[in-house]
Amino acid sequence: VYVWTANWPYRHRGNDAAAEPSMLFRLPLDGSSPSALGVDGAPVDQFSFLESEDGHINVMVQPEGTGDWMWTAERGPLGADSLRLLRAPIARFDAGKARAEEEWYRALPPPTQGALHNRFVGDHLLYGSGNGWWNTGSEVGSTVFVVPWRGRSGEVTPLGLPHGVDRIEVMGSDAVVVGARGGDLHFSGVRLGARPVVAQRFVLDSASQGETRSHGFFYRSDDAGRGILGLPVRGPGRPGWEHLVEGSASIVFLRNEARRFTRLGALAPSGVAPVADGCKASCVDWYGNARPIFLRGRVLALLGYELVEGAVDGAGMWELRRASFAPEAVRTTLRD
Repeated sequence: VYVWTANWPYRHRGNDAAAEPSMLFRLPLDGSSPSALGVDGAPVDQFSFLESEDGHINVMVQPEGTGDWMWTAERGPLGADSLRLLRAPIARFDAGKARAEEEWYRALPPPTQGALHNRFVGDHLLYGSGNGWWNTGSEVGSTVFVVPWRGRSGEVTPLGLPHGVDRIEVMGSDAVVVGARGGDLHFSGVRLGARPVVAQRFVLDSASQGETRSHGFFYRSDDAGRGILGLPVRGPGRPGWEHLVEGSASIVFLRNEARRFTRLGALAPSGVAPVADGCKASCVDWYGNARPIFLRGRVLALLGYELVEGAVDGAGMWELRRASFAPEAVRTTLRD
């Protein structure tokens, strides 16, 4: 387990400011002693970390952080024009006296304005920015940057996209970038390798993300270059924050085969509003409103208080059965 700590309260001193001194702790799970390394700046989120098999910890950092309470990541990063990739040897961790050397940091190109997203996929780091949390009406495209993290050099590949970068996910040996443009939701598949390229695209008309949490997405890899992804969606042009206050979204399923997306279908809630139970069995605010589940060959959608199973065949997806664990209304009678 890695824990990154930074000074608090932060002091936002402008783009030319020096990075905040921080500490990176390494807590082994085998019972051995913890260790630490002095570092600079702050990571974006939990996806900023990769402990690689070559004995290094790789972390994407920005000069300053704003803490990790709710919604801070969606507001956009501080000092996004000073992003760096830290690649530190694990062997150099000690009791906290050592500091990361300047040569271990690599400067990265700045993304466009918006909420920053990053993800390690295979031998690459991908990052970019979008604005789907607040507003999906923009018709402006964006860029996803692909960085080889091995070594401390290597060409950074900027890939232009016709949509924002609101989600970056692992899709087998490739990556998929999801983002909004106007009232539509776009999926861009990125083929990784010596020369990363956008290999496939899919546009879901009149739709937006129905869940921005990481567990809202899942990809089932069936074999090399073939699988099924699931993602909660709702109506067109809807900002991401609405998933905190509205009911469950539908889940759309796409097949990925030979680097081509095709729509399988969607599983939707019944539309019957459940009785509020005070977040005992389910709670949109904490648990999210929807997520796909792939279990032992079965395809399911968790939609609030409902669990819906779908069947996949050559024609697509259709609903097989559903169950609800919503509490029932309790009627009481008052008597004198």
